[in-house]
Amino acid sequence: MTAATMSGAGPDLADPATYAVGVPHAEFARRRREDPVGWVEEPMLRRHSGAGQMATRGTGYWAVTTYDAVLAASRQPDVFSSGQRGAFLADPRTPADLARARELLVNMDAPRHLRVRRLVTSVFTPRAVRALAGSVREHAHALVTGIAGTGHFDVVTDLAAELPLLVLADLLGMPRADRHLLYRWSNSLVGFDDPEFGGGNIETYRAAFGESFHYALRLAVDRREHPRDDLVSLLANAEVDGRRLTDREFCNFWLLLVVAGNETTRHLISGSLTALTEHPGELARLVSGQVELAASAEELIRWVTPIMQFRRTATRDTSLAGRVIAEGDKVVLYYTSANRDEAAIPGAGRLDLGRLPNPHVAFGVGPHFCLGAHLARLELSSLLGELTPYLPRLEVAGPAVRLESNFVNGMKSVPARFR
Repeated sequence: MTAATMSGAGPDLADPATYAVGVPHAEFARRRREDPVGWVEEPMLRRHSGAGQMATRGTGYWAVTTYDAVLAASRQPDVFSSGQRGAFLADPRTPADLARARELLVNMDAPRHLRVRRLVTSVFTPRAVRALAGSVREHAHALVTGIAGTGHFDVVTDLAAELPLLVLADLLGMPRADRHLLYRWSNSLVGFDDPEFGGGNIETYRAAFGESFHYALRLAVDRREHPRDDLVSLLANAEVDGRRLTDREFCNFWLLLVVAGNETTRHLISGSLTALTEHPGELARLVSGQVELAASAEELIRWVTPIMQFRRTATRDTSLAGRVIAEGDKVVLYYTSANRDEAAIPGAGRLDLGRLPNPHVAFGVGPHFCLGAHLARLELSSLLGELTPYLPRLEVAGPAVRLESNFVNGMKSVPARFR
């Protein structure tokens, strides 16, 4: 594929800096109309370490932007592979990097993906999540009570980050005081391109991996000797195909839970509260009880779509939405665009907290559907429920600072206050 076949000019979907001012929904809408599966040239990105600087450029990829095309690709995991080159936009640099990436669940294909996924499926069933509801509400109540009497607070650091970190600490059997380690590690890994969290520094990225792995190994050793009723004990002692997870497999699984359970819910909560301040009519419907809390949370999940995309690789020559795709081509599924596709979700460009049905794809589709979807819904609903008496007085008190990321729709800071 050459630049000559690239879809029309517009904001660079592949450049992390594009998203510092917001998700380019107008560009996604144009692509849905004109080029549902269109080519994107990747920009030159600079990386640095103690060994010096380097410039890297990806191969380019097909941007899948319509709802139907995202569903079609997601339901053909044998054709659009997560494991062949990984599920993240950046290509692994070496075969060793690819082998390490394939230890993460999101970078696995069947049949291994299914076997490993079964290890924790029981922990995240609706019934299991309902059992966590009491402790989640207690955390949400304590956080809201803590900020209610303050003049100013930050939506991200005081609410959106704290709730999933507290829940994760309980779920993983960690000391609550250690939860901010999870926050720092996930910022360094997911926010790698953001100037504040890494700025392309490979050593910062590797250090975060190393620290988190060492912490996870200490937990694994302890739980194998002294198992408890927590998820870490389950993973540390679980067997796949008659053998226990290796230390590396355990650490990769633990790290995925830490990052996915922290980053995504944090950005979901901060994006949801910001959206409510921007849509006072919808906020009033929520506060007055005109719309159900569960439906409101589902619509906010669609509206925010914290994970904007995942990458796949074509395993053979194929076609998608009429576009011919060659074996080995990179294919990127834009959930954030699919969730605004009016052809599939009428009125998708409008926030409607009473929307029913709401067939969004914010949690993915198919075998890689998000394991933590029920928990994310519970955390958002619990926090909204505790905040409801205060929401009419909530306002943003300064400019929000967005994360420079082409992967997560995130904010680093949202100054706020109760009027």
